[in-house]
Amino acid sequence: MLTSAEYRSCDAIALAKLVKRRDISVTELLDCALREIDRTNPQLNAVVMRHDEKAYLAAEALQTKARQTPSLTTSLPLSGVPFLAKDINVDIAHYQTTHACRYFANSDIKQSDSTLVKRWREAGLIIAGRTNTPEFATDFGCEPELYGPTNNPWNFSLTPGGSSGGAAAAVAAGMVPMAHATDSGGSIRAPASCCGVFGFKPSSGLVATGSPLGPLVGGLNCDHAVTRTVRDSAALLDATAGAEQGCATVYPHTSNAYLSALDKPLPTLRIGVSEYSPSGITANTEICTLLNDTATLLETLGHKIVQWQWPDNTDPCDTASVIWMAELAAIIDAQAALTGEPPRNGELGPLVHSAWQQAKKRSSVDLVNANIKLRELQIAMSHAMQNVDVLLTPVVAEPPLPTGLLTELVNNDIDNWMDRAWRFAPFLEIFNVTGQPAMSVPLHVDAASLPVGMQFVGQVGNDALLLQLARQLENAQPWTQRSPNV
Repeated sequence: MLTSAEYRSCDAIALAKLVKRRDISVTELLDCALREIDRTNPQLNAVVMRHDEKAYLAAEALQTKARQTPSLTTSLPLSGVPFLAKDINVDIAHYQTTHACRYFANSDIKQSDSTLVKRWREAGLIIAGRTNTPEFATDFGCEPELYGPTNNPWNFSLTPGGSSGGAAAAVAAGMVPMAHATDSGGSIRAPASCCGVFGFKPSSGLVATGSPLGPLVGGLNCDHAVTRTVRDSAALLDATAGAEQGCATVYPHTSNAYLSALDKPLPTLRIGVSEYSPSGITANTEICTLLNDTATLLETLGHKIVQWQWPDNTDPCDTASVIWMAELAAIIDAQAALTGEPPRNGELGPLVHSAWQQAKKRSSVDLVNANIKLRELQIAMSHAMQNVDVLLTPVVAEPPLPTGLLTELVNNDIDNWMDRAWRFAPFLEIFNVTGQPAMSVPLHVDAASLPVGMQFVGQVGNDALLLQLARQLENAQPWTQRSPNV
């Protein structure tokens, strides 16, 4: 059995190698993960659902198959690795999908897996539970009324970021080496920065969930993961990328394309830098200093820093909200039609209730006009990116916010919440609109010993190149030796 320190020091690929060499069994590895969840979750509240019996059955089934077919375990890239899924976007057999919303707290237990979940299992992952998220993943904090707040493992009084706050806190704390995360407006990248883990948002459409809604949030959403290491993210992308049946957009994809790319030489890149967001907000002085330090690091690695500026009128916040509010309302209305019971007073949090009501006041013409505006933003950003290979910006404009701050604002005034939330993370949503791959790389810590991520953005479809850059940065300025004291 691995000790706690040994388990926490391994990334997913290292753990899978232990299983493949039969140094540890799949069930023993699951023991390690559940032991760490038991130890740290009371302080963090990152994991909100567990079905240990089902997890052990899956682990034992994988072990049985490996005994019957010895080559099976070797062929699975992430054989036996414990994994956590976010409580949104995907259905998992024997689990509910509540969207962290009280209205869905008694929803039916799912009988089958979504497409993405099937791909996780086919890669050898063992699902050990589901992680916390703000209600319907609508906030840069992680404080749903259904489950209560998740705490940042670096400082329990601060938010881990959102909406994949439970996932990022779990990986930073060492519960698992990787966890499912989703991103419709920065929800992989913001918590990755707040918790000091690697967060990669793939090109839009590269990873399909299998949702009956099709591409989620009108195509703004991307599902992937937060991880301890770059190679884990690449390996998981290899296992999950690719079109599903009926998919209209297909990316060329070859086996092991992303993981193998990490060993290829990286060309000199033209990298644009901006400390300003599309809305004109700039990061605080300390983060801007760290941004400049990152640019200097890139130059020492042989890359070229070039002048770059945002196109005019590229703030997507108000336009993108039309899209996510419409989808949220459709999901709530579908549940009401299924159960015959619309949401009662208090079953929707203030932000979700407001979004549900606002969506009902909008027309199909409003939705079309929003899509037209998003298309204009895509074209403008495509022109602006023609002279650079990669763009570098901060991830967030300031350190992680105090737990409860955004919740208090949303309870009192939705408009004040919107303004404060977007001042915290104004650099992210635009790349959900453009569909570009983007990542938070945990290169720095601030004066308060809190992690600070830097955002790198590539051209659509250049996910492998962006991962190569991340690996180069990981080698130049390693972060895995830093861990919170939990």
